[in-house]
Amino acid sequence: MGAHEVFDILAILLAASLSGLICAFASPIGRWLNVLDAPDGHRKVHPKVTPLVGGLAVLLPVVVTALWHAASTSFAPFYLVFAGTATACFVLGLWDDRHQIRPIYRLLLSLAIALFMLWMVPALQVSFFNFSFLKQALFLDGLALGFTMLCLVGLQNAVNMADGKNGIVIGLCLFWTFDMALFAPDHLVDLLMAMAAALAVTLVFNLRGRLFLGDSGSYALSFVVAMLAIYTYDVGFTRLPADLVALWFLIPVVDCLRLMAKRMLGGRSPFTSDRDHLHHMLYARMPWRWGLLVYLGLVGVPGLLAGLWPQTTLFWAVSSLACYAVIVFWPSGARRQAGVRTS
Repeated sequence: MGAHEVFDILAILLAASLSGLICAFASPIGRWLNVLDAPDGHRKVHPKVTPLVGGLAVLLPVVVTALWHAASTSFAPFYLVFAGTATACFVLGLWDDRHQIRPIYRLLLSLAIALFMLWMVPALQVSFFNFSFLKQALFLDGLALGFTMLCLVGLQNAVNMADGKNGIVIGLCLFWTFDMALFAPDHLVDLLMAMAAALAVTLVFNLRGRLFLGDSGSYALSFVVAMLAIYTYDVGFTRLPADLVALWFLIPVVDCLRLMAKRMLGGRSPFTSDRDHLHHMLYARMPWRWGLLVYLGLVGVPGLLAGLWPQTTLFWAVSSLACYAVIVFWPSGARRQAGVRTS
């Protein structure tokens, strides 16, 4: 076993250990940060006061790994900006967990973070589309900056809307981590595997109801995943078509757009809360252990299979949308109480 392989194993073990330590002491850390989520019998129906420190359990190992890569590789600018952006999004979410920021302010602050990141590392912009079904790439030219910011903030909102039951967002991020690892450059695979280890440990505690991600977790994780996906695509576009990247995030984004459109058509703000998310529908139709498997299967499995066989991307995209449509539009009988709290 070479020195590089030993380092990879040590990085994974360190990430898992640090994540496990935070999860084990979630309650005192939550009290110290003042991010404890109490049930209210309406939207928050979890059985006990729960700390919102899942994001810290994932992000701290990831940021530490990124800083190590900044110090030990020639990709310091990317890793430093990556660590700084992840930290800024975590702080924004932590502030929201504690003080409930108005959605418009949260959106503006997220856009500011995205703009600063792209100003520091312009190469992270999505400047072209290399689709598997087109012979030539489509260049965005002057639209690249705006489109990239839309992708970053759009995925953040989609993930935040999906974060309503234990296991969803952490499970999705695990799938997306493995998706990207199939195409990422070698130096990025180390970070992705450390991230996967932290996610896996946190998922165990989250499924047992010991902690929730909180907005700090969903905001930061969504930005982290978006940044890594853009970087992976920019570096590996000859093997990773743009339509495959779109498939990874297809269902959460479509569900977010459906909800926002339905709210606006009903004369409400697109950021108001309701119980019409995909996870609400699944929760109302089946025990959540099966609902979680259906959700993760619908979002994660097609992207992973298409990653192994990119020529099947269009088939999996159509199949995913068809299954999503069946869930959304299939008439349901009496529904169980769907009040849930961010996981």
